Amino acid sequence: MSTLAEILQQQISHLEALLQLLERESEALRRADWTTIEVISAQKIQAYREISALESQRAGRSGGSETMQHRKQLLQRIAQRNQQNGASIQALGRFQQDAWQILFDQAKPLYDEAGRLDADKAGHRLGSA
Repeated sequence: MSTLAEILQQQISHLEALLQLLERESEALRRADWTTIEVISAQKIQAYREISALESQRAGRSGGSETMQHRKQLLQRIAQRNQQNGASIQALGRFQQDAWQILFDQAKPLYDEAGRLDADKAGHRLGSA
């Protein structure tokens, strides 16, 4: 069985690699590079598994305060970057959904059959002053 110091060092190494993956994911999101995002997603799953396995070994043991503080800071940065990437993914998804609705005429029409802006309200008729 590994010592606590070894487990923590391995975990920190995996956390740093995960943070780099999240940074690469962020760049790929900016470029809308879905192929790269798919690859990174698979790598993130593997990284989470490895980190989780190490956490199971570490659980219940406390380490040096400096190492634990570094680990905590990495976890905070990872959570923040992951949240930012998630927000970007949601925004891109909404944009894509709106674009599909417009392209395939599934969006609510601007004017109803009578030429009004909104069928529920008396609005301006198309072609009238």
